[in-house]
Amino acid sequence: MEMDLYEAIERNELLLHYQPRVDLKTGNIIGVEALVRWNHGKFGIIPPGSFISIAEESGLINPIGEWTLFTACKQNKEWHRKGFLTVVSVNLSPLQFTKENFVDTVEMALRETGLEPSYLELEITESMTVDIDRTIRILNKLKKLGVRISIDNFGTGFSSLSYLKQFPLDSLKIDQSFVQKLYQDPNDETIVKTIISMAHNLNLSVVAKGIETREQLLFLQEYLCEEGQGYFFTKALPALELEERYHDIQKKVKEYGLSETRNEHIWMQEMLRKARKELSETIRFQQGMTFKYKLINGEFIHTLCDGELLYRMGLVPSQVVGKSLFEFLPQEFAADKLSYYERAWNGEEHLTYENESNGIFYLAALSPVRRGGEVVEVIGSCVDITERKRVEKELQESQKKYRTIADNMNDLVSILDIKGKVLYASPSHETVLGHPLEYYEGKNAIHYIHPDDQLVTSSLYQQIMQEKFAQKSEVRIKNKKQEWKLFELFCNPVLGDNGEVEHIVVTGRDITEKRSAEEQLWKAEKLQLVGELAAGVAHEIRNPITAIKGFIQLFQRGMIKDEYFDVILGEFDRIEDIIKEFLSLAKNQEMKPSFASIPVLLKEVETLLESEANLMNIQFSMEIEPNVPQIICDPNQLKQVFINIIKNSIESIQTDGLIKIRICTEEDYLVVKISDNGIGISEERLQRLGEPFYSNKEKGTGLGLMISFRIIKQHNGTITFKSKENQGTTVEIRLPRS
Repeated sequence: MEMDLYEAIERNELLLHYQPRVDLKTGNIIGVEALVRWNHGKFGIIPPGSFISIAEESGLINPIGEWTLFTACKQNKEWHRKGFLTVVSVNLSPLQFTKENFVDTVEMALRETGLEPSYLELEITESMTVDIDRTIRILNKLKKLGVRISIDNFGTGFSSLSYLKQFPLDSLKIDQSFVQKLYQDPNDETIVKTIISMAHNLNLSVVAKGIETREQLLFLQEYLCEEGQGYFFTKALPALELEERYHDIQKKVKEYGLSETRNEHIWMQEMLRKARKELSETIRFQQGMTFKYKLINGEFIHTLCDGELLYRMGLVPSQVVGKSLFEFLPQEFAADKLSYYERAWNGEEHLTYENESNGIFYLAALSPVRRGGEVVEVIGSCVDITERKRVEKELQESQKKYRTIADNMNDLVSILDIKGKVLYASPSHETVLGHPLEYYEGKNAIHYIHPDDQLVTSSLYQQIMQEKFAQKSEVRIKNKKQEWKLFELFCNPVLGDNGEVEHIVVTGRDITEKRSAEEQLWKAEKLQLVGELAAGVAHEIRNPITAIKGFIQLFQRGMIKDEYFDVILGEFDRIEDIIKEFLSLAKNQEMKPSFASIPVLLKEVETLLESEANLMNIQFSMEIEPNVPQIICDPNQLKQVFINIIKNSIESIQTDGLIKIRICTEEDYLVVKISDNGIGISEERLQRLGEPFYSNKEKGTGLGLMISFRIIKQHNGTITFKSKENQGTTVEIRLPRS
């Protein structure tokens, strides 16, 4: 038999018969099941039960299955061309279903025959669902193709019913062993009714196999089985014969089935059942909660209550339905709710209230339902507002904190619109300036500013609008006592979604007393500085004058020598140098800015001081970073700074020294570092560098460094000293590149 089966495939002895599936409501043929037959040369037509097991053992089931699939799809496509639109069902074997490329085979059959996927149904059995994960994976791939999937011979296997909710199924086929014993075995009747009910609740259609009598047809119609097949309609037929008997088969249901009136009635009831079920599921699975109540024997009794919110409150429908408020709620809560229930029952529309249960905050809305002008029931709906309540609480706490800050701060805070109108003024306005908040809000802020400061403030406001950056300014604002107070303002723009300025937040601080104290301090510091300068000048000049006075006294005694005149002239030169440096410090020299190369300036200074350095055996080392840019500066003034610093380095080196000069760029600055290995400067002396008449040298005045500090400051730069005694000093000068 196995060898004959091999040859049967090669000799095309296999053929398909088709058993129609009939709609038990209308009698129309809506599908056919393709059943393979073997037209044996010696034994004639052999049914599948006689050779399928051999095919599975030998592995021939795979080529037979593929042939069946392709042939059934091809035939169905041919019927579609003739106007016979039907679904063809193909049974799958376990071996065929487990092939790795099975889904590809189905896709190829559909593509090559041109059949729409929705007109192909693949039938699997319960025994093929043992490996749940793999089955789900394959079935999902098949559903993506668009084919239909059904469970064949349902009820005969022993697999778990849980797969029904996991598999992407379209229908169940009741095994003929249950159908054929209808009206004979009550247990079989119960099983069939249960399968139909279960399938409907899972939104699956039901096909009854093996219908052979009118009684079986009537039973299945009565219990809402959608489709059926069996010998009562016809046995499996070749394609051409099925076409010939097509109309006769479709008459069977109308001739022998339930009356049209009865049929419509039971299906109308089924539609109502489904509608109620869908409504119940909608209410059950909604995120909120829906309930109804009626006035029964003087009490409001709940007739419906369901929804996810109910369960999160720690309740179930059975605890609420058929009960009054006082039967499932604490007395105080029930009494509070009762007032709302009464108002709604008395006809009040759009009634809402908020409540809390089991840590869940919810909003309830009650709507009376009227019939004949009378309220017959009230429908309530609830939504969870726990998150909203949490946000509201946090917002209230945040507002409370900010209000506390705003009420107790001395700084002014205001919000202005793009035209300068005050939208908000903090309570501190009244505390600091004396006017009530109404005095400021709704008016243009420019009106409260000193006339001399208004033009600058308006320009600043426009600059903020254009550049969208925060700005700072100082303005005078009049208080209630008609006194002008100086305020430091910080203006921060608030941008909208379009990137444009929508508001400006202004914070202001009264700096009137601070500025007055600064001016007094500055005056005191100037007096102290003048005193120090006077003392320094007196001290520096007194020394050479004392020497000159001594020589004059010698002259009066007749002691005259030529070398005395040289010493006197030297002391006069010393006095003249001190006066020159003092005048240079006092005179604020005008800068003459131009583009200049710092490396070139330093090389000129090196050339100028090179001979002096050579006398003390001091070497210069200059390191210049590539592409150092020119900067805008006063070349002569910077050259004076470099001379002062390098001369100090030369004088700090006793012998055999090295002065390193490094020029580089760091971010927006050009940096010059001048290092020496001289005697260094103590920490105490470092703190006082730049003060007049304070010098690290024996005969120095300190004015050179003071002038250097001033020049660098005029260039918006900085100068810093780092030094260790007996190790050397490094001077770092930072100048802006632009």
